Amino acid sequence: METHCPVLIVGSGLAGLTSAVSLAWRGVSPLLVERHADTSRNPRARSVNIRSMELLRIAGLESDLVAAGPQSFNDFSIIVAESVTGRELRTVLPRGGAGGAGTAFDMAGVTSAKPSTAGQDRIEPILRRHAQALGAQLRYSTELLSFEQDSRGVTATIRNLLSQREERVRADYLIAADGNRSRIREQLGIGVHGRGSLSHNIGIIFEGNIEALIGERSFALYYLQNPNFTGAFINTDVPGRALVSVEYDPSRQSPEDFDTQRCLEVVRAALGVPQFEARILEVLPWEMASRVADEFSRGRVFLAGDAAHTMPPTGGLGGQTAIQDGYDLAWKLALVLRGDAEPALLETYQTERQPVAELTVELQTANYVERLRPDRTDLTAGAQKSGRAGELDYMGVAMGYRYRSAAIATEIPDDGAPMESPLAPTGRPGTRAAHIPFLHRGARISLLDLIGREFVLLSGTDGTAWARAAATLAFEIGVPLASYRVGSDLLDVDHQWATRLGVTDSGAVLVRPDGFIAWRSRAAQESPTRILRDVLAQTLCRSPESLRRPDRAAVAA
Repeated sequence: METHCPVLIVGSGLAGLTSAVSLAWRGVSPLLVERHADTSRNPRARSVNIRSMELLRIAGLESDLVAAGPQSFNDFSIIVAESVTGRELRTVLPRGGAGGAGTAFDMAGVTSAKPSTAGQDRIEPILRRHAQALGAQLRYSTELLSFEQDSRGVTATIRNLLSQREERVRADYLIAADGNRSRIREQLGIGVHGRGSLSHNIGIIFEGNIEALIGERSFALYYLQNPNFTGAFINTDVPGRALVSVEYDPSRQSPEDFDTQRCLEVVRAALGVPQFEARILEVLPWEMASRVADEFSRGRVFLAGDAAHTMPPTGGLGGQTAIQDGYDLAWKLALVLRGDAEPALLETYQTERQPVAELTVELQTANYVERLRPDRTDLTAGAQKSGRAGELDYMGVAMGYRYRSAAIATEIPDDGAPMESPLAPTGRPGTRAAHIPFLHRGARISLLDLIGREFVLLSGTDGTAWARAAATLAFEIGVPLASYRVGSDLLDVDHQWATRLGVTDSGAVLVRPDGFIAWRSRAAQESPTRILRDVLAQTLCRSPESLRRPDRAAVAA
């Protein structure tokens, strides 16, 4: 028996499930297989930041994700200390420091999306539920045994671990979201580079009277620099439940040494309370590493999430990068499978996402040294400086990264900067489109509310020629393209349109389904239809001639 599907996804972490949701929302029904019996019970990847939420809300997940994280970022604090109740060494983020305008989690004027404080144990079930409701097939307790690819697709063998029944699957494409020890990456022969293994750790989820210790810090992350151990503490959105993780030396200890009594001792030391009563719920050994795959794809197979990049959790961007990988693959695969784009568009997944991974891994590794292991200066020696320091640096890496690829009309000269501050958007092609408030059909919306399945052309008050060109091309070529003219379809309530996108009232901007700017014209140009056709062809990795549909050619002539 052989099952056919357009996309086979291996792994139901944040990358795999985001791919499944985003593909299904675009009318492509993938098959996802996961060897575990259920989604993760570990809250290790905490929160959905505003950049990830800008993508997930497109498929209608925002309200569920926000509701799943009842804690507020206004209560969030990050502290470096010897123990939770012991001597505090430094405050990275004071309580309330994450909630104001211009901060990493809730930037007023930068986005219309709302962040979520939910842990991965709550995020994954929401993604799973939405994926299934949209038509994705999800099979848990199912493992990938083998796969091979040819010029037309991928043939895989999967096995149900409960029934031991094997099945062949034929897919057009395969997404490898199977974790940092990806067997698919290894089989493809794709290597990794970076600083490698940083530490071995034991994560302990426990329950106890935590509130009595942290008081008003209802949402707290502690990095623990103790003479006797190095680790971290974070409480969850379940009252009385928290996670402690500590490093151990694999030459002297093994995961088996951490029995219930030893774990209780670790929890007490981390909290700084020798008599603390706790119930140990789960113990998970894990490796902290800093690696990026040498290639993000090989043929019809794509690496996503931890299979493509592994980073320390110090900064919270590992899960966000995985979500954004999954979304990027989904919208590009959907266009290619539908015939709107050439397969060459899929090559831009690596050229766009790999530099983002490199930048993010670099930042998180530097955070690891700063917050946990200041003695490990070897890890940051010679590291590339990633721009402005502190919070703006984090914001730039988290959502100000820039894309450069064959599908983006990069302006010349190009300054080569890897990112820009989301507080000062430029409108350059390859950057995220700014949040601009508009009135549309009587409702207040954001520019970001317009993105989704289609490319969006925004033209100015004097941009009638661009709007007409878009209407002509949408009719001629059938590519999903929506057009809005400021002053007609959209009212620029705060007069930010031209400034935030770097255009004049006669200019235009083309925004991709991921909210990134593919092209802009600062002002009117001659032959707008020809110019826009060429731009769409580049964005879809097609030739301008191929965009004209045969049944429309005579009409257009």
